[in-house]
Amino acid sequence: MKLMQLAMLTTATMALSHAGAQTPTTDPAAPAPTAVRATPAYPEPYLPPALRKPLRDYSSGPVLLRYQAMQKLKKRFDDADLDGSGTLTREEARQAGLGFIDKNFEHIDTAQRGKVTFDDLKVYLIQRREEARSR
Repeated sequence: MKLMQLAMLTTATMALSHAGAQTPTTDPAAPAPTAVRATPAYPEPYLPPALRKPLRDYSSGPVLLRYQAMQKLKKRFDDADLDGSGTLTREEARQAGLGFIDKNFEHIDTAQRGKVTFDDLKVYLIQRREEARSR
């Protein structure tokens, strides 16, 4: 039994070595083969198409993410505005769980009115982003 397995293994090994030993015939006028590599334009080439992740467009990524974050913040701001005035008092921000506005209320309310609009909040956030970039 062992002798038969050894013979089969030897035959298989010899067949593989002969197949690999063949020299390929190339046409000198044909372009040289290029290796296929995964690049942003071409995802992993050896993965089946069903398993490949769709490519993301990073050109507008940060802008889109900031827009989505602002939309969510605007919704929370509007939900916290109990009297529908378009402004938030510190107490309304605290009750709605908007701790960021509560903690930074004096800095956001530059006019010292005791209430902030969403535009005031946006101006404050832009100023903070610019300050962080300049550091």
